Amino acid sequence: MPVKLYGIDGSPAVRATLLTLKALNLEFEFKEVNPIAGEQYSPEVLKLNPLHTVPTIQDGNFAIWDSHAINSYLVDEYGKDDSLYPKDLEKRAVVNQRMYFDCGVLFPKMGAALVPVVRQGAKTVAKHLEDSLVEASNTTPCSC
Repeated sequence: MPVKLYGIDGSPAVRATLLTLKALNLEFEFKEVNPIAGEQYSPEVLKLNPLHTVPTIQDGNFAIWDSHAINSYLVDEYGKDDSLYPKDLEKRAVVNQRMYFDCGVLFPKMGAALVPVVRQGAKTVAKHLEDSLVEASNTTPCSC
């Protein structure tokens, strides 16, 4: 039975899991869940993920959500070697640092910049928030 991935293609987190599945050459079934339409509250999704977030995967009787946890699990479970998620702790720490950049740096800045526009009717993004977002997106991690 192939892994089932629940999500929507436009989500950066779902796309990260799609990339991981494809890097592993893993057969999977994509089940579209549109959060804008409230589909994450369906009984099928809530049974797997009480937090009703995407992505969520189901692998046999096992279900897990959050792209970071999913991607780590997939590589540990199905990777043919440790090239995607190294066993060496220093190398793995660098992968984790890159993997968590979105939720620790980029997404909070995006939320601060975009919530006033999307949810509060602001016509523009405040200059300091725009500058902060641009700075975060231009950050190049050190390859020390």
